[in-house]
Amino acid sequence: MKVCVMVEGTYPYVTGGVSSWLQVLMENLPEVEFSIYHLAPDLKEKEVKYKIPRNVSSINVLNIFSEVEWGPRKKAPGEYFREIYERVLYNQNVIKIASVVADIMEKIVGKDVIAAMKSKEFWDVLIDVYNRFFEKESFIEYFWTIRNLLLPFLNSFQFIPEKCDIYHSVTTGYASLTAISGKLYHGTKLLITEHGIYHREREREILTSSFVKEIYKKLWIGFFKVISAVSYQFSDRLVTLFEKNQLFQLELGADRRKMMIIPNGIDVDRFDLQKEAHPGYVIGFVGRISRIKDLKTAIKSIRIVKDEIPEVRFMIVGPVEDEEYEEELLSEIEILGLEDTVEFLGLQDTKEFYPKMDVLLLSSVSEGQPLVILEAMASGTPVVTTDVGGCKEMVEKDSEKAGFVVKPKDYISMAESLIELRDGKLREKIGEAGRRIVRKHYSLDKMISAYKRLYEELAG
Repeated sequence: MKVCVMVEGTYPYVTGGVSSWLQVLMENLPEVEFSIYHLAPDLKEKEVKYKIPRNVSSINVLNIFSEVEWGPRKKAPGEYFREIYERVLYNQNVIKIASVVADIMEKIVGKDVIAAMKSKEFWDVLIDVYNRFFEKESFIEYFWTIRNLLLPFLNSFQFIPEKCDIYHSVTTGYASLTAISGKLYHGTKLLITEHGIYHREREREILTSSFVKEIYKKLWIGFFKVISAVSYQFSDRLVTLFEKNQLFQLELGADRRKMMIIPNGIDVDRFDLQKEAHPGYVIGFVGRISRIKDLKTAIKSIRIVKDEIPEVRFMIVGPVEDEEYEEELLSEIEILGLEDTVEFLGLQDTKEFYPKMDVLLLSSVSEGQPLVILEAMASGTPVVTTDVGGCKEMVEKDSEKAGFVVKPKDYISMAESLIELRDGKLREKIGEAGRRIVRKHYSLDKMISAYKRLYEELAG
């Protein structure tokens, strides 16, 4: 059995939850041959961050954000742009628009779609949109906005991957479009696993961004919703990690009969660790240093904790994804007088770090089902986390609590929870509850067995 896995800006060049999940999945299905398709904004040489499993036969990097020479192909008619535009103009329903887009994608798969952007039909649509909605804006700026919107979409779909038994996209973004291309061109099956809800994550980024002008934000957000809705329509199975995510999928027309929940799983025995004696009160963060992890809120909470517990230490473990954000954090630490309290440890073996940690703090504004929470729980480490993604569902289960859940950005409640957990007996009680929850619901064996059965079913 051969599975083509489509990823967007993650494995094997970027560490993180999705990349680690994929690494573990492939390592534990040695009988399956995997081929990786990594969609990237350029073709710059990248450093591989993982030991590639022996059953990975190839890693292909696809450049989707610039002009690509596709070779001789039959040109896709530009009239399809007009058809989609007219449907959008007179019907703002995302699900119905996605149905039109999906129908056209079936007709143009394998053709030169990029060339259609140079057609008279496309230009007429471009001018009409400008005159109707953006005539007060610079036309040059408008043109490049539309081009940057469409080019990665068309490049992702225009690429035809090798024939596989299953195309498995680990997101509903651009990667899912390449998977759809493979499904339609080769007539095989499409599996989508959504860790976080892609279009909601992009919406959050766009609304808070400065690089997308305010007048174009609604256009970008709607565009990503259509991509997700199209992906849901083409998927043969749609997997997510927890029930809350399914509600967002259903909003965009996902077929309930295709939907499944397969939670993340970890090697519970590997993280069944004994705590090490250490001075002070150690709070740890494990993850990428990026805005979505909202470490500013975490640092504000640590300032409050330090006033109550002077010996507190906050250890940040993980790679720097956003250097500008790291500088902002360092400035915040200096302003709050926490230079002797907060320490950046970089990338570490988390298995070695959990025994030294009294509490795991996760301050994210968006998550799927973070593996670091499961690892901490398996190690008997209490968790303080924001109520995002599946975090609450993991921490509070079977009438047990493996920690405390607070609202995003609420650094006061975060600090109060951390202060309460200075009680060693309470930490031990909560830590044992975490161990029980992970063993019962989130073992690696359960996750691997579920995907093995799903692959076998889809491959027929």
